[in-house]
Amino acid sequence: MPMLPISLVVITFNEEANIERCLRSAQCCAERIVVDSGSTDRTLDISRSFGATILHRAWTGYGDQKNYGTQQASQPWVLCIDADEEISDAMRERLIETFAEDPSCDAFEINRRNFYAGKAIAHSGWYPQWKLFLYRKGKVEWDDAEPHPLPVLRHGRKRRLHDGDLYHYTYSGVRQHIQKNFAFAVGSAAAMHRKGRTATTFDLVFRGPWAFFRAYVMQRGFLDGFYGLVIATVAGWYTFTKYALLRELTMTQATHHDH
Repeated sequence: MPMLPISLVVITFNEEANIERCLRSAQCCAERIVVDSGSTDRTLDISRSFGATILHRAWTGYGDQKNYGTQQASQPWVLCIDADEEISDAMRERLIETFAEDPSCDAFEINRRNFYAGKAIAHSGWYPQWKLFLYRKGKVEWDDAEPHPLPVLRHGRKRRLHDGDLYHYTYSGVRQHIQKNFAFAVGSAAAMHRKGRTATTFDLVFRGPWAFFRAYVMQRGFLDGFYGLVIATVAGWYTFTKYALLRELTMTQATHHDH
């Protein structure tokens, strides 16, 4: 297998259930970097077994950790994915073909296929899902939109890498989905609060139902069966919870100021 001039960057914290699959799929990358924020399971042992460079760094947020990992890359290109994602065989072949000569762009959007409890989700806003994962070092910076930062192409041009998906193994089931999304809602509310955002009555009343309607009806989540209904419902609940927590943070701050 040819080595591609790509540094894989993965941020981790207790990802022993996922990291082997992720790193195994990326052995075509000339460098593999794991930015770890204090794992206590077998994440680091597994990473070392695949020859990954391990960087220890206290948690500073998803975007900041990804930017740090990107800055440490030794290769001209960076593929920044999460530990619960893997390069599909078709995507690997597509990368090898693309890098047979220097690509004539600065970044690639890759189509991500999401799996829920082992089932591929075909709608619900989860597929197709084009996202910028692969870029020349120095061309992209991750923003601070926690907990789902976006990579911003500062200058240059991007194109889509067709005929190969990135696989994303989201949740093992409903319990993990709800638990993780509550943690995401807490982080998102805190991030919005730091930026001075407030939650209006409109946000609380309408944004949750709209998130459900968009996923289940407009994005045809009803075609994904039971898990399509769960995805849409949790999207609505997550959205409401995020704004309710933000409203509470604002009220608490106002109370402290009054005292």
